[in-house]
Amino acid sequence: GRGVFCRQFQRPPSRLNRTMADEAKKHSIEHMKWIIATLKEEGKSCTYEKLVEVGETKQCDTVGAMLKILKKRKVINFKGIFLMYPMHKAEIVTLLKPDYDPAKE
Repeated sequence: GRGVFCRQFQRPPSRLNRTMADEAKKHSIEHMKWIIATLKEEGKSCTYEKLVEVGETKQCDTVGAMLKILKKRKVINFKGIFLMYPMHKAEIVTLLKPDYDPAKE
Protein backbone atom coordinates (compact mmCIF):
# COMPACT_ATOMS: atom_id res chain seq x y z
CA GLY A 1 0.00 0.00 0.00
CA ARG A 2 0.84 3.62 0.23
CA GLY A 3 2.66 3.32 3.57
CA VAL A 4 5.41 1.17 2.05
CA PHE A 5 6.07 3.77 -0.67
CA CYS A 6 6.40 6.57 1.92
CA ARG A 7 8.73 4.54 4.14
CA GLN A 8 11.09 3.82 1.24
CA PHE A 9 11.67 7.50 0.60
CA GLN A 10 11.87 8.82 4.16
CA ARG A 11 15.65 8.87 4.17
CA PRO A 12 18.20 8.94 1.39
CA PRO A 13 20.40 5.87 0.89
CA SER A 14 23.33 5.84 3.32
CA ARG A 15 25.74 5.25 0.42
CA LEU A 16 24.83 8.68 -0.96
CA ASN A 17 25.36 10.26 2.47
CA ARG A 18 28.78 8.63 2.76
CA THR A 19 29.77 9.85 -0.71
CA MET A 20 28.69 13.40 0.14
CA ALA A 21 30.52 13.27 3.49
CA ASP A 22 33.70 11.94 1.82
CA GLU A 23 33.48 14.71 -0.80
CA ALA A 24 33.06 17.37 1.91
CA LYS A 25 36.00 15.95 3.89
CA LYS A 26 38.17 15.95 0.76
CA HIS A 27 37.32 19.61 0.13
CA SER A 28 38.08 20.51 3.76
CA ILE A 29 41.49 18.80 3.52
CA GLU A 30 42.32 20.68 0.30
CA HIS A 31 41.30 24.00 1.89
CA MET A 32 43.40 23.32 5.00
CA LYS A 33 46.39 22.46 2.78
CA TRP A 34 46.32 25.79 0.91
CA ILE A 35 45.81 27.70 4.19
CA ILE A 36 48.94 26.05 5.64
CA ALA A 37 50.84 26.59 2.36
CA THR A 38 49.86 30.29 2.30
CA LEU A 39 51.01 30.77 5.90
CA LYS A 40 54.35 29.09 5.06
CA GLU A 41 54.80 31.36 2.01
CA GLU A 42 54.04 34.40 4.17
CA GLY A 43 56.70 33.51 6.74
CA LYS A 44 54.38 31.54 9.08
CA SER A 45 51.92 34.39 9.70
CA CYS A 46 49.63 36.74 7.80
CA THR A 47 46.40 38.65 8.19
CA TYR A 48 43.02 37.00 8.06
CA GLU A 49 42.28 39.25 5.07
CA LYS A 50 45.15 37.68 3.10
CA LEU A 51 43.73 34.19 3.75
CA VAL A 52 40.23 35.31 2.69
CA GLU A 53 41.69 36.77 -0.53
CA VAL A 54 43.52 33.52 -1.34
CA GLY A 55 40.35 31.62 -0.39
CA GLU A 56 38.40 33.55 -3.02
CA THR A 57 40.77 32.27 -5.71
CA LYS A 58 40.21 28.70 -4.40
CA GLN A 59 36.39 28.97 -4.35
CA CYS A 60 36.49 28.66 -0.56
CA ASP A 61 33.78 30.49 1.34
CA THR A 62 34.52 28.63 4.59
CA VAL A 63 37.91 30.14 5.51
CA GLY A 64 36.68 31.09 9.01
CA ALA A 65 35.42 27.56 9.69
CA MET A 66 38.65 25.98 8.39
CA LEU A 67 40.71 28.29 10.61
CA LYS A 68 38.61 27.39 13.64
CA ILE A 69 39.22 23.67 13.00
CA LEU A 70 42.96 24.24 12.51
CA LYS A 71 43.12 26.29 15.71
CA LYS A 72 41.30 23.55 17.65
CA ARG A 73 43.93 21.09 16.33
CA LYS A 74 46.66 23.52 17.52
CA VAL A 75 48.02 23.91 13.97
CA ILE A 76 47.49 27.69 13.92
CA ASN A 77 46.67 30.42 16.40
CA PHE A 78 44.80 33.73 16.35
CA LYS A 79 43.06 35.95 18.88
CA GLY A 80 39.48 35.14 19.69
CA ILE A 81 37.36 32.10 18.92
CA PHE A 82 36.14 32.72 15.37
CA LEU A 83 37.31 35.20 12.72
CA MET A 84 34.66 37.04 10.74
CA TYR A 85 35.23 39.09 7.60
CA PRO A 86 35.58 42.06 7.34
CA MET A 87 35.37 42.68 11.11
CA HIS A 88 38.56 40.72 11.92
CA LYS A 89 40.43 41.24 8.62
CA ALA A 90 43.50 42.75 10.37
CA GLU A 91 43.86 39.85 12.84
CA ILE A 92 47.12 37.92 12.50
CA VAL A 93 46.96 34.18 11.95
CA THR A 94 50.12 32.31 12.99
CA LEU A 95 51.23 28.85 11.87
CA LEU A 96 52.35 26.67 14.79
CA LYS A 97 52.79 23.28 13.04
CA PRO A 98 54.18 23.82 9.51
CA ASP A 99 54.48 20.05 8.92
CA TYR A 100 50.84 19.30 9.76
CA ASP A 101 49.07 17.07 7.21
CA PRO A 102 45.27 17.39 7.42
CA ALA A 103 44.85 14.21 5.33
CA LYS A 104 46.28 12.17 8.24
CA GLU A 105 43.73 13.52 10.76
